[in-house]
Amino acid sequence: MKMKRKVITNVLVAFSFIIVILSIQASYSATTNKSPRLGNNVKTQLCLVVDGSGSINSTNWDIIKQGIAKAVNTTVPRDGSVELTLIQFGTSFDYAKTEIPPTVINSTNYATVANQVLEMQQGASGTPMAHGLYLGWKEINNSPNFAIATKQVINLATDGEPNESNYNATSDLDGDGYNATAWDDVIAVVNNAVSQGLDELDIEGIGIDNIWFDLSKNLTATDWFKNWTARPQPGILAPPFSKPGWIRVVADATEFAITIDQKLQVVIVPEGAEVVWAPSAEGALVAGALTVGITSGVSALASAVSNPENFPSNSLAQKINDVLPDSSKKWLESFISSKTEEAIEHRVGFPFMLTKQEIFSLAVSLSVLTFAFSYAKAETLNQIFSLIPIVLVTSIIVEVVKDFVREVVARSQGVWSEYRLWYFGLAMFLISAIVFKAPFSSPNRIRHHSPKFTKCSVGLVSLTAVIVPLAFAAIFYMLFVNGFTLIGNMGLVISLTMAFFDTLPIPPMNGKDIYDWSKVLWLTLFIAAFALYALCLLLL
Repeated sequence: MKMKRKVITNVLVAFSFIIVILSIQASYSATTNKSPRLGNNVKTQLCLVVDGSGSINSTNWDIIKQGIAKAVNTTVPRDGSVELTLIQFGTSFDYAKTEIPPTVINSTNYATVANQVLEMQQGASGTPMAHGLYLGWKEINNSPNFAIATKQVINLATDGEPNESNYNATSDLDGDGYNATAWDDVIAVVNNAVSQGLDELDIEGIGIDNIWFDLSKNLTATDWFKNWTARPQPGILAPPFSKPGWIRVVADATEFAITIDQKLQVVIVPEGAEVVWAPSAEGALVAGALTVGITSGVSALASAVSNPENFPSNSLAQKINDVLPDSSKKWLESFISSKTEEAIEHRVGFPFMLTKQEIFSLAVSLSVLTFAFSYAKAETLNQIFSLIPIVLVTSIIVEVVKDFVREVVARSQGVWSEYRLWYFGLAMFLISAIVFKAPFSSPNRIRHHSPKFTKCSVGLVSLTAVIVPLAFAAIFYMLFVNGFTLIGNMGLVISLTMAFFDTLPIPPMNGKDIYDWSKVLWLTLFIAAFALYALCLLLL
């Protein structure tokens, strides 16, 4: 009966917080003019850098424009997944010109964009290729859709060789014996773009088979573009398009126009492909601030009720005690006393022998974690079901290993600890996931019992809640960069969220135990966890 009343109280408190958060969220959505359920749908940032130099006659220029316009009308997806930029380079208009600024192609603007392509006036004169590539990357990098999660591709279409310097190169980068030429400038611009996040650079050489880069070394311009410009290296000749970073040689402008559809189909991320995800920085900031603020407020109230003598103002603590009903006082006392709950009996046994209540708590916690992160990542409700298996497996791995390590450390310190649901944290976790699509809290807490507590013993046990997720973050990152995109991505986000939340020095969270034990250690962990979590939000 006592447990039933406690559960009812927890549910009522959680419901009250939901009402408050939803009210705040209504204001948040109105001020940002964004729906928190609609993520950025751009999967590919594609920049076409087109040679408009004088070696291309007006007839061929028209054919090139018509080919690109046709591709925009028929091949580029209209679902908002592609951001298209078009740059023309030629010396008659200050070397390079943005013909189409970064534009997300959809069903309402694709025809307008295609007409803009047809209206391009040829730049003519020299071939300032480095200027065109520089401006193209600048447009991609400055776009609001730029993110590591998005695929950034530059496609260079040229019929010749660079002959105008932009002075980005300071040395002989291609080893041809000439210091910092226009060719070296192209390499310097591309190297800089790659260092800032460019994923792929492909080239279409229009009739360049007979252009020699270095006759003495038997190197054609095709060889040079393949070896020095295509990214990632090593570059390849296409077709086949067996990897990114290719050069395709076409005979003339007509073949370019005919084959451009095939090229775009190769470089654009297809529908349903794995997309890297992290909560939006704005959503995580609001969700984190509200979670920390509300938790801090409740923690302060709990401290005033359970330890009025340690409260900054005894008179204020007394007034709070006088106003609050007994049921609220009991809930607040249980909130703050989670680390030393006397209801936990100290037992001797195998360190990882879970009690029935722990099994129940672990099952509910894993269910909440799985739903929250699946919902936050999914762009539609139907996608949630496809994400559940991978998120569940990831959550189980991290939670079970973390719990095992905690048990081993606890027993080594003579402390018995148990895994329990934290109803308040569970409610905040669901709210932050559903309202802001940025899960931030913890659905569980650890309760300790020991005849002789010390700050060191409890601090060591609580330390596992931060160290284990950070270790898993490193493992999932290695999986991510080695091609296991989905599990690596989800594992990284889940682990860093857990680690950062558990460094917050607010009772009853683990960060408070670490802070009380060693402030230097806590500060080091907090800075590390916060920095990694922030990088995850900003770069993914």
